[in-house]
Amino acid sequence: MNLKISNQVSIPLTEIQFQAIRAQGAGGQNVNKVSSAVHLRFDFQASSLPANYKESLKDINDRRITSDGTIIIKAQRFRSQEKNRSDALDRLGELIKAAGET
Repeated sequence: MNLKISNQVSIPLTEIQFQAIRAQGAGGQNVNKVSSAVHLRFDFQASSLPANYKESLKDINDRRITSDGTIIIKAQRFRSQEKNRSDALDRLGELIKAAGET
């Protein structure tokens, strides 16, 4: 399965790492017991992304992009880990699409 960026570009999900973490903030009875938030890590420098996308991502000033070329997205909008995982993937796709348009 792949994350589609454009008609020509997609990222294999095997290149994206997910880690379940506990969500912060107010919640119900399960807030301290259930790991529903997700950390997404994507090392775009070591990925199969085309070179022009990698160069554009390096030039973006975004706190989610580390100096070593890793994108880290924390998703915790939803109570479900699966919805947060999907949200993180959507946000990663939007960031990469924006880089490809520059």
